Amino acid sequence: MLLSSTTYAQTWTTIPYDEISADGLRIISLHEDTDGNVWGGNDYAGRIVRWNGTDWETFNSDVTGLDYDSPSVNEILQDSGGKMWFATGDGIVTWENGSWINYQPSNSGIPESFSTDVIEADNKMWFTMKQSLVSFDGTTWTEAVIPDVDWNAGGLASMGNGSFFISMLNGDPVRRFDGTNWEVFSTDNSNISSNFQYVVGRVDDQTFWFGGPNGKANLYENGTWTPSADIPGWTLGPGEYILEIAINGSKDDVWFANGDGLFHLKDGVGTEYNPSNSPMTSEIVQTVMIASDGKIWCTTENELLILDPAIVNSTTEVTSSITLNILTNPVQETINLKIENEGTTLGQNGLISIYNTIGQPVITQKVTDLQMNIEVGNLVNGLYILEYADGENKRATQFLKQ
Repeated sequence: MLLSSTTYAQTWTTIPYDEISADGLRIISLHEDTDGNVWGGNDYAGRIVRWNGTDWETFNSDVTGLDYDSPSVNEILQDSGGKMWFATGDGIVTWENGSWINYQPSNSGIPESFSTDVIEADNKMWFTMKQSLVSFDGTTWTEAVIPDVDWNAGGLASMGNGSFFISMLNGDPVRRFDGTNWEVFSTDNSNISSNFQYVVGRVDDQTFWFGGPNGKANLYENGTWTPSADIPGWTLGPGEYILEIAINGSKDDVWFANGDGLFHLKDGVGTEYNPSNSPMTSEIVQTVMIASDGKIWCTTENELLILDPAIVNSTTEVTSSITLNILTNPVQETINLKIENEGTTLGQNGLISIYNTIGQPVITQKVTDLQMNIEVGNLVNGLYILEYADGENKRATQFLKQ
């Protein structure tokens, strides 16, 4: 798919930063537009990049209007009219039909240069700017100051009907704003696990995921807070601070970029990807995005990676009527495997091979019966591919080791 990239077992694609832009700057934000272009924001040097499906294009500070020393391009969004918006450390930047505009306090009504997040709601653009929630209706900028805070706002999500959730940085609790009044959710007045919640991801108007440091997240659903410690499959712990959340259609299919890799929570099963079981060369994952084709894009300190879960999380068939059934999945110590051949004659040299997510074989065992046990207690927890092959037939499926 990507030129000069490295593909691992047809599952991961890795693109080092020096293959994206000349200076190899770190990407901390991603967004796919309606034309399928993927935009990336760097963490300094006023630089924005764009992938058009064939090539990377770099927009430097001389065209974006961003200060070369600006702290970051924190968030990217395309609005319903097709305009691109960039919440940055040096103003609000837009791109439309090749033209760039940089909104600053000196040339607009924005109160600050530093913006953390951007969303579209209620026919307006909304931004978190330090200690304010700011809206823009195309003509007028309106500021709502967040009361009684010591730190800056982080993530922003709409609840509909003019209400918003705002995650705060460095210990200021989560806020909710209804257009007039501010409400605080803290460990003193709710079941939220921690006052430290840096980011928020919206599922629908009444369902939101929040994430912060020490592997602590919270699910808010219809007025109820559920700490991550009480959610089945949650495995993140101390040191694993959450930097971005990507929702894949429901509260039960969520990706978390964090300080110890990439975490996927699906249907009560958690899977962690890090340098030990993926091609990542850094354990810090800065951001994560789910593309329109279902692929998962994420970035580390050193590279951009694309995971194709359609390969990892599906059964692969190669001209065979054989069915592989793992009787208990997820697996802890032993795979109880049942091979159903539906009249197909199994070859004399049938082998079971188990591969990790980067395509390395970790177990190979000769087939002795149509129902057999395979010991996997020594494998690290994670997702694996189990393949049957005998020269005439081939079939593969996946299992989760816990």
